[in-house]
Amino acid sequence: MTVDYSRRAADYDRIRGDEATDREFWLRGIVEVGRVRPRERVLDLGAGTGRFASLLSATNPVVAFDASREMLHVARAKSRFECVLGDGHRLPFRADAFDVTMIVMVLQHLADYRAVLGQVARVSGRVVLATSDMATRRLGILEEAFPSLLKVDRGRFPPIDRIVTALKDAGFPDVKVEERRYVRTLTPEQQLDRIRRKYLSTFDLIPLNEYERGLRFLEVELPRRYPSRFDLAASFTFLGATK
Repeated sequence: MTVDYSRRAADYDRIRGDEATDREFWLRGIVEVGRVRPRERVLDLGAGTGRFASLLSATNPVVAFDASREMLHVARAKSRFECVLGDGHRLPFRADAFDVTMIVMVLQHLADYRAVLGQVARVSGRVVLATSDMATRRLGILEEAFPSLLKVDRGRFPPIDRIVTALKDAGFPDVKVEERRYVRTLTPEQQLDRIRRKYLSTFDLIPLNEYERGLRFLEVELPRRYPSRFDLAASFTFLGATK
């Protein structure tokens, strides 16, 4: 089962994005691990609403590429970069069109991520990936609320060692792996609003009755356990690779 992002495009940035966090955590990781230099040509594969393309376009020419017309419609409104609709398994770009491709929290959505990485190796000299390591992933109170959530995600997210192998097989022999700690502070009501709007794509993949029970549980337990602030803490894995 796949996730339909078309109906989420309008408020995707509001439930997922926070410009300070996007800049200080995600963009910093992309630039540092990917060794992205100003003015290098960048492909943002699976760009969605263009959150990261918009930030990086201040220093670099960026093409935002996505399979969702609705998400790219939101991205185009940010207007500082080119947007291209298409399938990552068949990238419509010439060989070596880009210096670096960034792929941020996208691999779990791809039918064949190995084939996509092969395409990336054709069109760019480097790649920087961000993903979640399900071998160590923990969700705290969300695990209590949604017992099958981690199991579903462990079937979706490729293990880190397999990503490294896939990168090398695609033609990127030099691979760097770096774990980075993510912390974001919200109010309990802000977190509940994100859950109601299904900020995690996996909420669409667990049984509906489990989601509804979990939401009712959190509506009681989040304010009780975290009356004034909820710290969202996690680790994400960045991989930089070069041909």
